[in-house]
Amino acid sequence: MVCLAVFPVRERRARYPLIDLSLFRNLPFDLVTFLGAVSNISYAVTIFLVSLDVQTVRGLTPLQAGVLFLAPATLVALSGPIGARLQPHFRPTLVMAMAGVVSGLAMLWLTSVTAWWAYVSAFALCGFGLGLGWTFANIATQEVVDPDRAGEASGVVLTILVTIGGIGLAAAATTVQALTHAGYANGSAYEITLRLCAFLSLGASVVVMVIRQLLVRRGLMKPLPMAADVPAGQMAGLGR
Repeated sequence: MVCLAVFPVRERRARYPLIDLSLFRNLPFDLVTFLGAVSNISYAVTIFLVSLDVQTVRGLTPLQAGVLFLAPATLVALSGPIGARLQPHFRPTLVMAMAGVVSGLAMLWLTSVTAWWAYVSAFALCGFGLGLGWTFANIATQEVVDPDRAGEASGVVLTILVTIGGIGLAAAATTVQALTHAGYANGSAYEITLRLCAFLSLGASVVVMVIRQLLVRRGLMKPLPMAADVPAGQMAGLGR
């Protein structure tokens, strides 16, 4: 955390900074990065908690748990191509916010079901929403920055997603440990932590869309036309 705090100070003074911090004055980039980070936190936490829950609480063997994970893994794989098809037609922030809503509701559903068919369905839906959220961050990055900064922006987004995902996972593990020490059963601790993550996903989606609308109304961001209606060469110059 100290290094993260010192890093921007150093970058401002460096003659050839690793990251040009003016990148973060791009509000659409900030919103996309924030949603991508939340999606990655939620993905890491969901996978971690479900792997514990299905084996220590629901009694699956490691092999059975691995088979169960094929459902979300399949939809995560499909989220990439689906995201690529959505990209020309919808705002990046809209797609990612809707993905956050889907995954947040799926996580809440996951904590409230007992039947296996419902559990697998909810888990698979989590995989789709979360996969679409963090994979679309890479697609969206290329739209919300100038082409000559696309490589830099992509690297920054990947670093932020991985770093924040690790911090979020550590926070979730700490929360589970605190709950179990407070007397909660393992299953209850997993469910409470997953619900907190679900509310984070839902809240982030709502906040980002509200912020974006406020910025548009104040003229700080331009409304984004559907990409299909805009020549590719003009996309970099539009407020997104």
